[in-house]
Formats: sequence, structure tokens, C-alpha cells
Amino acid sequence: MMQVTTEFHFSAGHRLPRYAGPCRTPHGHNYRLLVSVEGPVDPETGMVIDFYHLKRIVEEKVVARVDHVDLNEILENPTAENIATWIWRELRADLPMLSEICLYEIHDCCVRYRGGEDDAT
Repeated sequence: MMQVTTEFHFSAGHRLPRYAGPCRTPHGHNYRLLVSVEGPVDPETGMVIDFYHLKRIVEEKVVARVDHVDLNEILENPTAENIATWIWRELRADLPMLSEICLYEIHDCCVRYRGGEDDAT
């Protein structure tokens, strides 16, 4: 098995309505998103997946929808954990080999999500 990862960036605002700290008020982040798929290397192409194909799907299904938006319009409580889960669900149907989402909300803090039983396609 081989894992292939692509990196994306987007800027978005949000507020955390269920949090009693400073993130309860509107603010923004420059997010860094790593999307990984895993599978065998195809002996014919020598690839697990074409990077172009992977990037196109993530750009279309996720980045184009979250860049420079208020994430509270997409999720009621857009914590990093909930955003990562939403991203997984948006990509899973088009990327059946999806293995991990890593979302950095700030440069040194990230959440990793590898799917759950309720995320099956």
C-alpha cells in the first residue's frame, strides 16, 4: 500500500457558538488542508492516483466552497473537528481510497480524521 497526499490552503471565518472562550466571536483562519488517499500502486500507470485528479476533486468539492466564506453558513458549530468531518463526507463518494484528512487551523495545531462508521458511502 502507498499513501498519496496533496496540500491545499483556504481562508475562512467562523465563530464557535458553543464555546465560552474568545473563539465565540467572529474571527478567521488561514487553513492548511492535507488530503490523503491510500491504495496499491497500479502496475500499468505506476500511480495510486493521478495528482491532477485528486487535486481537481478536492478543489471542486471542498476548497471552492469554503475559501473566503463564513463557515457558520455551512456548519452550525464549525470547530476544526467538525470541519474535518464535513470535508471527509464531501470527498468520500468521489475518493473511495480516502484515508486521512489533516486540517491545520493555525500553523502548529491540526486535527486528523480517518473516517468513522457513519461515514460509509
